[in-house]
Amino acid sequence: MTVTQSLPVDLALALPDRLEPASASLPSRTVVKTDLPFVATAFRGTPPAGRDETLLLVEQSLTFSTVRMALDDPRIAGVVVGDQHFADHARKMLQEGGKALVLVKDDLPAVREGGRYQVDNDGLVDLDRLPLPVTAICSYMNDDNEALYKAWNIHDVGYFRLKFCLFQLFAEEPEAFHSEERIEEYLTGSLAELAGRGWRRIRLVLSDPTSAELRETGIEVAAEANPELGLRGPRIAERWWPELRAIRRVLDDHPELRIDVSIPFVSTIAEFQHVAAMFQEAGLDERVGLGMTLEVPAMLYELPELIETCRPAFVAVGTSDLFALLNGVDRSSDKVKVDPFSRVNRQVVDHICEIAAKHGVHFFVCGELRRNPETLRALASSGAGELIAAASVVEIARMNRAAAQYGDTRSAA
Repeated sequence: MTVTQSLPVDLALALPDRLEPASASLPSRTVVKTDLPFVATAFRGTPPAGRDETLLLVEQSLTFSTVRMALDDPRIAGVVVGDQHFADHARKMLQEGGKALVLVKDDLPAVREGGRYQVDNDGLVDLDRLPLPVTAICSYMNDDNEALYKAWNIHDVGYFRLKFCLFQLFAEEPEAFHSEERIEEYLTGSLAELAGRGWRRIRLVLSDPTSAELRETGIEVAAEANPELGLRGPRIAERWWPELRAIRRVLDDHPELRIDVSIPFVSTIAEFQHVAAMFQEAGLDERVGLGMTLEVPAMLYELPELIETCRPAFVAVGTSDLFALLNGVDRSSDKVKVDPFSRVNRQVVDHICEIAAKHGVHFFVCGELRRNPETLRALASSGAGELIAAASVVEIARMNRAAAQYGDTRSAA
């Protein structure tokens, strides 16, 4: 079985120069595998004392004493060896003990003492040296999500939707919908709690609830004939003032925190410019990286000019809304579904990526499309600045692997 190794790099949402791909991927072969994928800290010699963490023992040869050490220490989840010849009984003992065995022939010295590694069906991924960063995408952050992300070396929040914070508020206090002061207070508390978790950088998405979503939370608003197309995004940008004030207050209390903000559902250049002026008026223009989520198909034709005139910090491709509007389907429909991998949909995303890459703008993709391994590799190759992952071991591991394979491709080229 072929095993490849890769890792998530130390990410800054305004990306640093990517590492040389060869430093992130090791050709290897998994001999024994169980409970994959997992992450562990590599060590050589004696297991580190006083540290309650998953470990990966690195030895040149698989000996019975090595097997004994691995079986006796519950922290050791697997063994990495360089020699391909070893006793079959030693292998069986590891297998029956539920430990992973990874063979890394000529590259064993590249497995670093103290390094964090992903172990999966394809081998090792060095999570400290990924050539393409992986970030968190979430609507709600709790202790479990935070612990999972950080265990897998994800320290930046790539996409955090403020509207889900508002859904929580409105579900408890429907009357708060009519109070800018209460919205500002609640979002300030929510963002302060998020900032207090120690993330290096957070990208927020301004709220964009549809009338149908608001009614589901108990807010009595006029029902639109098509809430998926109605008064969304910057069309009523003034409703974002409480959100901008909350961001300002949190930055005042956490001056070291880096925050980016995405404007959702932008349909014209003038809309982006209007919101940018609001950020300037709020005193945020020098403190926040302002970008956009491209969901409206009309922006395909204005994107080059928007980039040239407004220089957004990033372009996020919101495929759920984009594909629904492009294909004439309500994204909430139970009967009519969009194939995100259709030729037209893929071509549209490719076109957006080409425009962003040509103009040197950081871009990434949200939605179902990013979960497909082939698409992930294509996005990485097209110049995507990051891959974003939900709080799922399987999804995080998949993103890490795609980032590593991107490094392998660059190295081969």
